[in-house]
Amino acid sequence: MSAKGGTYQHLMMAELKILLNSHWTLIVLTVYVLFTCGVYFSLNFRQTWLQVLDGNLFTTMINLYLPTFLFIAVLLNAAPIFAGDKKNGMEELADTCFYGKTFRKKAKIEATTFYTILITAAGFLVTAAISLASKTPLDLGSKAFETANLDISMSNGMFYLFCFAMVVLGLIAVASAVVLISSRSDDVIVPLATGILIYGVELALYLKPLVRILWDVNLLKLLRPYTMLSVSLYFDSTIKALAANVIAFILLSVALFLLTFADGSEIRAKRALSSQSS
Repeated sequence: MSAKGGTYQHLMMAELKILLNSHWTLIVLTVYVLFTCGVYFSLNFRQTWLQVLDGNLFTTMINLYLPTFLFIAVLLNAAPIFAGDKKNGMEELADTCFYGKTFRKKAKIEATTFYTILITAAGFLVTAAISLASKTPLDLGSKAFETANLDISMSNGMFYLFCFAMVVLGLIAVASAVVLISSRSDDVIVPLATGILIYGVELALYLKPLVRILWDVNLLKLLRPYTMLSVSLYFDSTIKALAANVIAFILLSVALFLLTFADGSEIRAKRALSSQSS
């Protein structure tokens, strides 16, 4: 058991290193660092391109801009995680050993989850480092959105942690959907398109709240955490709306990862047998 456990841990770490060392990770983080430096060190750039929230640059970056960069990084790395193996013929190698195939699938799912957490943490830390380097205080003890009449109030420090948790949850939900489609697809374009479609649909439901509960329970609210502190269209309190959004996306993520872990080839075989019998 310990040997198998050690083998699995090595496999999971290898998959995680592949994601962290991906050229897409490097490209997206580099572009974000350059953009963030422009925001913090150039007043002209800031006035031209930035919409500042609460007079706080760090709050602005982690709510309006960083989640978009992280979404792109997670999408580009999660989409080929299974589909890329199929295209390169790697899946057939895993099929030769049941435990190898099971371990590899589980390792990829866990690696994607850890990657999402780590790249989000990196984004927050890089933003904080650039903020401090530019001598822009984070004001951890001050009240977040002090001039606004919010239903939920907290210090900036607590709000930053809240934002981190919500962004991680939103990105894991995206990753779980993209990984599921990747495990069922032979082409990387399909999971990529799925991620873009999910973002587009959620954005449309957020901008045009035709169904009120789908405005409260919405991916865009997780990726823009400040929107979860005030108005609710469906629930009678903001806290209930926040709890519903969090619970819904946790359950959704778990369900999608479990579906991914299910043996796709076995499902297809059962469908083929049922069609033949009918």
